[in-house]
Amino acid sequence: MRVPRIAALVGTIVVALAAASIAAAQFKSSLAGGSMNLSSSTLAAPTGVTPTQTNCRNNRPIELTVTWTATASAYATGYTVQRTTTSGGPFSTVGTVPIGTTTYVDTDPVLTYTTSYYYRVQSTYLSWTAPSTQGAVTTLNVHCA
Repeated sequence: MRVPRIAALVGTIVVALAAASIAAAQFKSSLAGGSMNLSSSTLAAPTGVTPTQTNCRNNRPIELTVTWTATASAYATGYTVQRTTTSGGPFSTVGTVPIGTTTYVDTDPVLTYTTSYYYRVQSTYLSWTAPSTQGAVTTLNVHCA
């Protein structure tokens, strides 16, 4: 007969539940240190990105200087300078500078004469970035003309 087996199984389950410990938590709405404020903000991009050819020396490596106006975000920690030869990108990172710096000199050996370069600068904070609009410069020819 199956009734005794079922009764034994139910009895075992009841004993197991009675022996189990139950965790409980109680939450209170007050804080020992006072209330907490929640604020939000956005990371502001730098403005006024202006690349220029620093100097031109016949048959010498090209130097381009990128300047910008600092971000308005007080919590930004630095800038990433990016470059492309196609207006609108895609951009590649060519350098990083700490906050407080608003100039970057690009002396990359891949820079060539009579080429248009587009730069943008991103303000950074942790993994957040805020890109500027792009600025453009066209390098002079090998004879600085």
